Amino acid sequence: MGTKIGQKLFWAVGAVVTLVAFNNCGEGFIMSSVSGGSAYFSTASGETCEEAIVKVYANTFHPFLAQTCSGCHITDGPGLGVFGSPDVKTSYVAFSAVGAAKISSQAVNASHKPPYTGPANQARITEINTYWSAAQEKYAECLVETGVTAPSSAVKSASVTVPANLATTTAFQTMTFDLAAATPSTPLTATIEIRRAVVGGVTQGYEFRNPSLRLKNTSSGSYQVQMITIHANDVLASEVTTYQNVNAVISTTAATNLSAGTANALLVMTPNTTDKIALEFATLRSTSATNPTPTPTATATASPTATPTNVTFSQLVASGGVFANSCVSCHAPGKASGGLDLTNYAAARLAAANIKSRMNNANNPMPTSGILPEAQRNIVNSWVDNGAPQ
Repeated sequence: MGTKIGQKLFWAVGAVVTLVAFNNCGEGFIMSSVSGGSAYFSTASGETCEEAIVKVYANTFHPFLAQTCSGCHITDGPGLGVFGSPDVKTSYVAFSAVGAAKISSQAVNASHKPPYTGPANQARITEINTYWSAAQEKYAECLVETGVTAPSSAVKSASVTVPANLATTTAFQTMTFDLAAATPSTPLTATIEIRRAVVGGVTQGYEFRNPSLRLKNTSSGSYQVQMITIHANDVLASEVTTYQNVNAVISTTAATNLSAGTANALLVMTPNTTDKIALEFATLRSTSATNPTPTPTATATASPTATPTNVTFSQLVASGGVFANSCVSCHAPGKASGGLDLTNYAAARLAAANIKSRMNNANNPMPTSGILPEAQRNIVNSWVDNGAPQ
């Protein structure tokens, strides 16, 4: 590469090193912050633009994220996206899916995960973004100069109208999405099952389960997929987080269930026969891997106890109840995470199906500290299945 591409951003000699002490989910560590910058964008002989930008990432965002976020944003951790992984490439893929802007915003957000996030990170994040932004400009120039297109990451399907018979059946129906129509370089077919969600005789929206992907033909190679979101009528359903931790490799024409063994996802809205659904994959790109990455599933208790058949909301929020023990520390007046107050019956009843879904979702459970024992989840399941009585 010429000097136009190989322009370097060096640390100032004798830069001042500031040490900041943290407690990351109970584990203390020291994080170095150097005023200046050691990251640069340059391509060595035979090195691609993508390899060069990953080198910059390894010296800017990755050290910060691997230290600050390693208690949550790792494989099997409660956080969404594994950008806290100690492995640079794994972290970079997840980082690319979420984006520098969102990660930077959350890093300085005092309400996201205090005390690990907040204004104390502002100087470091500002510094990192200074070098990252400059490197991104050089990365773009590199792509233009080499005639290479930036690797595909996010892929969104075309919108498909919901099945016409949803209003007359309680059975799940399969929706199919041809991803090659969205991007010809991605020869895959996606499906998801859908039905109208009815709780206590009231239609609350749509219920989804079993998202899957398969290759359209055997010569298509392998594709890595991470994080699925749902769009309804061209609007992102940001509250549907059930499939945020999907991480698999698709290498067969047989459909791979991307969320086997997890609970269903609920989209609260007023259903209409003209509604359109689309699936978006935050990362969907060719990979050399051949073996699918298994999605973790819930593990049943060895000797489950009998589940009460007449569970009420009052029992759940009473002392010793599941909500009282495991939920109201975050979902109560004044600290209603996600806007949900589980001490309020009306709010809990409206969200009942989604509560059941998240509490049984091994990939993205509530509480976020980990999926509850089966006996406790079955108590909540019984309450929801019987109409969420007060």
